[in-house]
Amino acid sequence: MDTPTPSPADNQPEQEAYPVEPRYHPIHKIPRKIYDFLASARLAMVLLVTILACCISGVTLWRGAEAGRMVFGALWFNSILVLLVVNIACCFFGRIWGRRVTLISFGMILFHLCFVSVLLGVVYNSLFYFRGIIRLTEGEALPSGDPRSYDSYEQGRFFSFSRLKGETTLIKMHAGFKIGGEDKRAAYEVAVGEGGDRSKGIIYITHKLSHHGVDYFNDREGYSLLVILSDNQGRELYGGHVPLQSIRQKNGSFKYSTGYRDGETVKQDVILFPPPPDKPLVALQLGYILSKLKERSGDAEFALFPLDLNDKPLFNMKIAEGKSPIGNKFAAGNYQILAKEVRYWVGMTVRYEPGNAIVLPSLWVGLAGMMITTIGRILRGRRKRI
Repeated sequence: MDTPTPSPADNQPEQEAYPVEPRYHPIHKIPRKIYDFLASARLAMVLLVTILACCISGVTLWRGAEAGRMVFGALWFNSILVLLVVNIACCFFGRIWGRRVTLISFGMILFHLCFVSVLLGVVYNSLFYFRGIIRLTEGEALPSGDPRSYDSYEQGRFFSFSRLKGETTLIKMHAGFKIGGEDKRAAYEVAVGEGGDRSKGIIYITHKLSHHGVDYFNDREGYSLLVILSDNQGRELYGGHVPLQSIRQKNGSFKYSTGYRDGETVKQDVILFPPPPDKPLVALQLGYILSKLKERSGDAEFALFPLDLNDKPLFNMKIAEGKSPIGNKFAAGNYQILAKEVRYWVGMTVRYEPGNAIVLPSLWVGLAGMMITTIGRILRGRRKRI
């Protein structure tokens, strides 16, 4: 039996199919698998459901600063947001890479770029934000970068108080402030910063003061009495401004006295005078009755109580109680007490939210992208009808 002679074609290697698939080294498959994972629609659904569950728990199980600390400001939650940003970028931009850019696709690219930047801005803001309440009496200046200057505050994980430089000064509180005949109620004349780098302005209900990205808003105000405690020989022992709370009475009027806030309720209370860290001498209850004839005048009401060895007020052993006009001394046992003058105190909201500079412009540009896409679809529809 004759053996067939192999033809020259049989000696040629088997021809490869086109297009030729590149022969990757096994290690080259790892980046591809990572990309496929990040561009997965299934990953997007898992991330969205997780973020939704976290948001629901954040607003139901915790409130306010606690919600920020436990969820929204936590590093793990912001890591999930960053992973969602990467997922969206891989999903969308991986699918349009290399395609011809049209009016419709340009609008979609713009929209998705803005969507990614909005999420990044939210993450940036939650990690570096600051919100606080600073309270000052007229003429008082407090260091902006000292946490003790604030009645309360909350901050992002990576915020540093060194960002708040210089001092915050309340120059004057203007009652009945008007702009173009419109009553703005109360306005605060404020200066912020240090040395030659200072910003000065007037804050009222529709106007804020900004200094290097930090915004100052008006919040609330009240009366503060300059109280001086002396001995019976007239030697001054201590003097300081005592801020008073506004306590609404049953007839709708207000009483101004020392007190504290319990939620939305203001309760009348005594204060240690002098306040710590100085050694207290008495427990003081102070009130103020406004004069209807003259601004920043009227009567001061006093009640003084002795202290035990632990600086606790002895309410059953009152030293003295009474009232005297502003500027007149009041005899109180071994002491004399004087409400020398009336000033205003104000509480300002201080906000540093750097992510807003990214989020707000991105929203507008994203809206423009949607409009461009819509216009492109309308134009394409008209060309098809023609």
